Amino acid sequence: MSEHEADERFQAALAEARLEALREFAYGAGHEINNPLANIATRAQALLVDERDPERRRRLATIVDQAFRARDMIGGLMIFARPPRPAAEAVPVDALVRRAIESVRAVAVARDVRLEYSPAPRPLEVYFDPAHGAEVLRLLALNAVEAGRTGGRVSLSVAEGERDGRRVVVVSVSDDGQGMDAVMLRRAFDPFSSGREAGRGVGMGLPKAWRLLDVGGGSVVVDTRPGRGTRVEVVLPMPVA
Repeated sequence: MSEHEADERFQAALAEARLEALREFAYGAGHEINNPLANIATRAQALLVDERDPERRRRLATIVDQAFRARDMIGGLMIFARPPRPAAEAVPVDALVRRAIESVRAVAVARDVRLEYSPAPRPLEVYFDPAHGAEVLRLLALNAVEAGRTGGRVSLSVAEGERDGRRVVVVSVSDDGQGMDAVMLRRAFDPFSSGREAGRGVGMGLPKAWRLLDVGGGSVVVDTRPGRGTRVEVVLPMPVA
């Protein structure tokens, strides 16, 4: 074994050990943080029912909203740490893409982002957990809308392909935002790593999508350049004939 090969193996082992430590921390911390968050949200909601003062109602509503936002963030982190076991089945990919588009349409309208969809020439099915597939595409579409420029567009497309001798479906999600440099790209799948300004997302979209794909037999590839937007390709297995 050459020195270069030994170094590559060492770096791969180090990365896996780091990821495993992060998963264990995320799962344990998630359990500990979720309980007080639930108590805060429940108490604030109870106080909100009988509160009549407009300013106090505004403050209580903010507490509830932020508690739920934190809960969703922790939920994403826990899925990254220990994703649910997938239940794969044959599902039309077109239905998953259209579901993702509808789930982010309101955000796109608010940001004046145009959603475009180019379906495959013929109906295609993927062999994947339908709930996981819908969530993956929702996360990537939302990430693209939020990363893109105001007044821009986000494009989704579906194509049939082949990877390592097997038939696959490739779903592409592209935006025309600022893109990522090499440093940002290396950290794109790390939890809480986000190239957006504070308050614009929590950096869990790509990591959560990657984990759901990884456990379900799919994969993801990111093609991006600074100033030229980002293209994310999701590769999903097709049912075996």
